[in-house]
Amino acid sequence: MAQPLAQHLSKTPLAMVDKDQFISHVNEEHQDELAMFVNAFTDRLISEYDVTSVKEIYADGLLLDVATIYYTEIAGDAHRDKNLVSDHTVQKSDALISQYFIHFIARISDSTTLQEQYITLLQMSARKLGKRTVTLQEQRFTVIDGYYASPNLYRLVVTAPEHTPLNHAGYAYLFELNPTVLSASTEPSENHDKPLQRYYTLRKAWQDSDSASVQAWIDVYIHGDTPGGNWARSLSPDMQIKSMREYPENTEHLTDGQCLLICDETSLPTVAHLLENWQNPLPPLVIAITNDPEDISYLQELRLSDPLHHDAHFLQNNLLHIVNTPTANLAEQISALLNTSLTILPLKIGKVWGALEATEVKLLRKQLKTTLDLSRQDMVLKVYWRAQ
Repeated sequence: MAQPLAQHLSKTPLAMVDKDQFISHVNEEHQDELAMFVNAFTDRLISEYDVTSVKEIYADGLLLDVATIYYTEIAGDAHRDKNLVSDHTVQKSDALISQYFIHFIARISDSTTLQEQYITLLQMSARKLGKRTVTLQEQRFTVIDGYYASPNLYRLVVTAPEHTPLNHAGYAYLFELNPTVLSASTEPSENHDKPLQRYYTLRKAWQDSDSASVQAWIDVYIHGDTPGGNWARSLSPDMQIKSMREYPENTEHLTDGQCLLICDETSLPTVAHLLENWQNPLPPLVIAITNDPEDISYLQELRLSDPLHHDAHFLQNNLLHIVNTPTANLAEQISALLNTSLTILPLKIGKVWGALEATEVKLLRKQLKTTLDLSRQDMVLKVYWRAQ
């Protein structure tokens, strides 16, 4: 799969309209996947202080940069290089760049074939490394009921496929929306034959004892005239809905250490699932952002896991709420609230999971990296949606 560097130097980079956008997105949001490519297809083992990125795209593969960033610790007159950053005692030094060429299975020519080959590499590397990743598979769900779980989160109760994961927080499906219920403001797609699709997370899944089938909750955030909200509310009992792809969320790092969870309405279902099944001996610190103050009831009324349920002060001390406003700087608010909380609670955050809007994630990632100094593996911040 990997090719010696010298063999690609004479290649011509792929000319594609949205190539730069693809590279920017992958480099910002999917560094872990690029690290998987290097780990699976080369002899290099990516460390927690290596940064992997796409340098260029060719018809037959990806050219990846791996930057090993070195820091110099300043302590009196002594200077020594190290890869571990400590508060206010280090300066960033030069980065050592290595390059690797990762072959596609088939040549590409446009954004569609690029995405297909990227997913193929992702599936192959995950299998080789023993990890779960995106699955391209059509699945059918049957609607049982629908109701509001909080003022703005609409719950679909469905019969799910037989092999649906029963205990995987954040497991998401890419659903195909019914075009007859799209919003009036929906912009026409460049490909008019392609249906509109949205990812939605399984809030919960279980084996129903009466029907012997798998049932699940899919909670959809309702916020005005939107395709997803209109689609969810249009569904009635016995209607079938179709998913085209499924994606497992990365929360494995939360099993130990002091954890911080950050969510908005789109990621509340993932955090709710985590809190219902929390077995880490240390209760997490949770920062929840909602536009409607009443939506915090979504977490306050949970049936918490036994360890959290027996902590009489968990909801009072560890569940922190931010009410969003149009002029709010969320990244600054989150950082300020976190700093205030850490002066009150004797906590040292060692693990982070969060999912918000793309711009907020980009800003927050930089701030938390400075404040908490965590590795890429221990600080997982995901983009769950993008502002129009």
